[in-house]
Amino acid sequence: MKMGKFFVVTALFFLSVSGFAARIEGVEPDYAGRTLEFFTWSDPISQTEKKLFAATIDAQGRFSAETGVTETVYAYCDIDIYRLKLLLTPQQPLKIKLPPLRKKSFADSKNPYFEPLEVWLKTEDVPQDELTALISKFDQRYFQLTEKYFNQLYYQQSQRHLDSVKVTLDQEFSRFKTPWFLAHRQLQLTALEADLSRTGREKLIGQAAPVDPRLWNQPAFADLLQRLFSHTLSTESKSLGGQKIRMMVNSKNLDELRKWTAGFTGTTSPLTEMVLLKLLHDAFYSGDFSKEAVMQMVQAPLFVAHPTPQVQTAARQVAAKLAYLYPGTVAPIICLPGADKKLICSSENQRPYLYLLFADVEIPVCQEQLKYLNTMVEKTGNNLSVFIVLRNTGAASIESFLQKNPLPGTVVTDLDQVSIGKLYRVRSYPSAFLLDQSHRVILAPARTPLDGFEHQFAGFNKTR
Repeated sequence: MKMGKFFVVTALFFLSVSGFAARIEGVEPDYAGRTLEFFTWSDPISQTEKKLFAATIDAQGRFSAETGVTETVYAYCDIDIYRLKLLLTPQQPLKIKLPPLRKKSFADSKNPYFEPLEVWLKTEDVPQDELTALISKFDQRYFQLTEKYFNQLYYQQSQRHLDSVKVTLDQEFSRFKTPWFLAHRQLQLTALEADLSRTGREKLIGQAAPVDPRLWNQPAFADLLQRLFSHTLSTESKSLGGQKIRMMVNSKNLDELRKWTAGFTGTTSPLTEMVLLKLLHDAFYSGDFSKEAVMQMVQAPLFVAHPTPQVQTAARQVAAKLAYLYPGTVAPIICLPGADKKLICSSENQRPYLYLLFADVEIPVCQEQLKYLNTMVEKTGNNLSVFIVLRNTGAASIESFLQKNPLPGTVVTDLDQVSIGKLYRVRSYPSAFLLDQSHRVILAPARTPLDGFEHQFAGFNKTR
């Protein structure tokens, strides 16, 4: 691959075998100097990111990149307010067009619940059946029709208008037979039907899910799983007769739980196991069941030794996600620059406990939390070290705050591109964690300084 003055490309192969090249290129002067990082996900449940490739846009706006794929792969890139979506196909070069440049507002950048605007990338000079262009065109028409009949569909729940949407889309797109597109079309229409269904909606997955498990790793399938089965076990366990479900989960009765899932959803293997993994994933985070029981079940042979590779992969990734930052596991070591620009690592702690605090000096609530740290440290005693990771809001704002408000412990600044906050799954600032001297997790999350961490810590400190 040429590495000339016009562009710089970093290509990573996400498959362990050699594949065929899928290539993208384009010209975007407004994005000059920016880097496009494309990821895929491991499975539709954990959605663990896997980097595919990155392309840096040169001063003239030109870029090009390629990656090896052996089958169609969903890829996405988060930049500014957008999540740019793309389907990569072996030996299919794509000339792409980015949406108009629109950076996050200050409020968006500070909003922990900001969700990017999902956009299928525009592809140019491609045949009509090119997947990204085709699915983008289908979705546009789909949303036009559902918006046109919004009241009839969502308020009146009119079966006649639902049928009209289906017939119109079938007529306009019936000539396209690519399996990926057929699966996407069916999943989107089933999602609409699920929104209108009062009873029995959970059984729609059986008629919508593609027979080929390789087609499950697409956004429409993940969206339908979420729409139909978000926190289902929690909801059902609180219904009449729900005690049986609680007993099955907490006693790790996986055989009975699988039978219940098959009957509840009307599915057969391997789809039953994939749905059950989704149910267990949500049950772990609900707080309604034994987390240890759920963790053991997702690692059972039913999943990890399943004959369907997609179920095996989902089980491994779900298990890894549930175990990440789980009490007793070793947390990632943080090595970031301090005030003198030298790297300081959290593993250098010599005290029995380490308190990690992620904060943003431009957020008023964080400012107050940081100001209280000196008082908190006086109350928690010598068994606790404090390690503060400041969001990179620029040297000027950080230096100005620190000059006015000297902080105890170690203060480092997060990086622009390799975000430690993201590594620790920090969704909002401030966020805190308590580790032991061996960098093992005790509390994830821990209480923040003004939320009573000193009282929470007192119970741990008494045992030392």
